[in-house]
Amino acid sequence: MRQEFKLAITAVIVWFSSVSFAADNEQCYQDYREERVVQAYNSCLPLAQVGDPQAAFILARLYALGVEGGGPDWERAVEWLTLSAKGGYSEAAYNLAIAHQVGKGTPVNLSESVKYYRQSAELGNPKAMRNLALLYEKGDGVEQDLAQAFSLYQSSAEAGLVDSQLKLGLMLFQGEGVDQDQLAARRWIEQAAESGYGQAQLALAGILINSEPANAIEWYQRSAAQGNPYAAHNLALVYSDGFMIPPDLLQALAYADVSIELGNQQTQALYDKILTKIQQEGIKEPALSHIQDAADSQIGSATETAAWLRGRDWLQQQLPGLYAIQLARLASQKSAIRFMTEYQLQGRVDVVRLTPDDYVVLLQDSFADKTMAQNAYRDKLPPALVNEAWVRSYRSLYAK
Repeated sequence: MRQEFKLAITAVIVWFSSVSFAADNEQCYQDYREERVVQAYNSCLPLAQVGDPQAAFILARLYALGVEGGGPDWERAVEWLTLSAKGGYSEAAYNLAIAHQVGKGTPVNLSESVKYYRQSAELGNPKAMRNLALLYEKGDGVEQDLAQAFSLYQSSAEAGLVDSQLKLGLMLFQGEGVDQDQLAARRWIEQAAESGYGQAQLALAGILINSEPANAIEWYQRSAAQGNPYAAHNLALVYSDGFMIPPDLLQALAYADVSIELGNQQTQALYDKILTKIQQEGIKEPALSHIQDAADSQIGSATETAAWLRGRDWLQQQLPGLYAIQLARLASQKSAIRFMTEYQLQGRVDVVRLTPDDYVVLLQDSFADKTMAQNAYRDKLPPALVNEAWVRSYRSLYAK
């Protein structure tokens, strides 16, 4: 009887300990999720010290942020990542691999990097699969093995990583590490492009430009709309050369301007070439004359119900060299109305309907140069929108 009583007490103690440990875990994770740094450190440290891999990973993240009042402590972060990885925590092994690869908190050691990438990949981390694939592709830290690289990219792509889907498609397209299969290549690149990955959209357009030019141009446009300067550059080439489509020099100039504004200074030579050609052929850019009357007649009933709603024709009547302040790019008129209401912008903005599902919100003021616009909008906008504003020329907005 006494022995049974002792066993019962032991069972209660074990049960209570497990419940207490689970509660401590939850407190640690909750403090971290809610960004209570000091509390997270205090609640996670005891768990990490007894080998809890997720708590150890959280401590590593806290040290990387700077937990004790100073800057990041990468060496301590690596110590906790190592402990977490030993406990089989995939994300810790992945981050530890990066630390060894770039020399953050520890000397560069590609062998260790490969070791931890492999551990994380075997635990199912698609980012680790991708990074390990790149090492095999380049022969960094391992003997170059394109077949192994392809296999890892494939596993990562199948797990849904869009940059791996693009890479897998390119290897299939070029026959690197695998037999060439351009149909399969297109399927993978298209999958990444449909997910909204701008680089995949650019690559797909390049593949299709000779066989399906209209489709290719659409993909270039989608990539450029996401801020890809090389897609905008290629569109400028397509429209200026009239490659597979009728030439449109004003459209070409607009896309060249977009590419430059997005940081691709190599487009400047193309821009100058297109502008010279426009001047030689006597093509006139849209001028600012009788704008309101023309806009009202072109937009029709839409302006009768929404004075702030403009059409593409209205846009192209703005002086191309002037600058506008773009506040948002939205998918519907209802979204534009909600945006204006939320930030109390009624009477202060124009909404330009570029396509049925593409609306650009512009501050009504126009500016002679970019610096003037940048200096002005900080005083004109609600604080929440200041960092979202984008100064761009009307010419760049002409791009379809």
